[in-house]
Amino acid sequence: MKPSVFYQFLGAHSLLIGLFPFYLPVYLWGLGFNLQAISVLIGISGATFCLSLKLWQTIARHQSAALLVALTFGLECLLVIAVFLLTEVLKSQYIIAIACLLGIANGLYNAFFWTTQRTLFLALLGSNDSGRQFGNFQIFVTLFLKFGIVLGGLLLEQGGLLWIIGLSTVLNLSLWIWFKRTLDSTRLSNVDSCTFAQGFTFKDNRGSALSFRIDGIFLFLESHFWTLTLFILVKSDYAALGLVVVALAAVFALLFFLIKNTIDLYPTQQIYLLAVALYVLSWVLRYSIDTSESVLESNWLGIQLIVITFCTSFFRLAFNKRFFDHAKSGTGVHYLLAKSIVSQAYLSAFFLALALYVGGFAIDGVAALQASYLLAAVVAILFAFYQPTVQPARGQS
Repeated sequence: MKPSVFYQFLGAHSLLIGLFPFYLPVYLWGLGFNLQAISVLIGISGATFCLSLKLWQTIARHQSAALLVALTFGLECLLVIAVFLLTEVLKSQYIIAIACLLGIANGLYNAFFWTTQRTLFLALLGSNDSGRQFGNFQIFVTLFLKFGIVLGGLLLEQGGLLWIIGLSTVLNLSLWIWFKRTLDSTRLSNVDSCTFAQGFTFKDNRGSALSFRIDGIFLFLESHFWTLTLFILVKSDYAALGLVVVALAAVFALLFFLIKNTIDLYPTQQIYLLAVALYVLSWVLRYSIDTSESVLESNWLGIQLIVITFCTSFFRLAFNKRFFDHAKSGTGVHYLLAKSIVSQAYLSAFFLALALYVGGFAIDGVAALQASYLLAAVVAILFAFYQPTVQPARGQS
């Protein structure tokens, strides 16, 4: 696939994710879903993602890239429609059942989109430009994602989910037609297989297995849980949430632009360890936030959010550079699939266990959110054990 086509695919999905999947946890929260139900949704989503990888591998090896791309758009549309139908048809006492069904729809979409996207991105990488490429990738995603978030927030605040369904359906159908014509019978050329057994037994001397186990959990803490906290800080206003996220993204994009072209030039391990330290700090800051305040009224809270955004984004740049360096120099797509299998299985177990704990002890949702950030600050230290592709000689950095 040509780089231009990949970025068209990436931009299209970034826009669609911003329109609604970004808002999924806060939309359900606004309907009365508690943290237990949100955790069930995440857990079932992870399990479905893991189980769907076998189907993804079969399609990727034997069918055209056009079919894979079409499925990503179809599954995104299915997710939005499923949210509307399930929350309108079933009553509030069935929130756990709804969370399970939505988890299946969300897991299917995530499996096909993210695995396809990572496979295509891996094929674009050069020999030593993963930091620059991922920086470009992040800035590009940010522009389209944040536009979608602003538009999605305004539509949810003014017109409700029906507006989102209408726009998403039109966009998904139009994009499917466009990519069907663009891709024709092109196939992915770099697809390796990875069984569940190979994924769970994957091991190298770089600490990959440990990072696989914890990274998926952190990704959902960053997205679903942190988005819930931001929603609370804007007093449950969708439009305000969208604007706050975009304002933070503007700062993030500026800082990323300044560092993305230089990250490949500095000592890899020093940059990475600094990123891990900043990531730990970001979780400490999340834990310290007073959720009774409003981000629209507190300058200090705004500064905290900017620091959190930068620390998290810098870590993600450094971590993903290391991850794609390992994939590029090693087993390629097999490495990506092993990571997905392990990450999704562990995040599924973690969030389902959290759902049982929160529900069993009737713990307040907001308090549980804050407590999870403190736990994350401690566990994030383990990312320091993820070693570079070529480990430095003793005495060197």
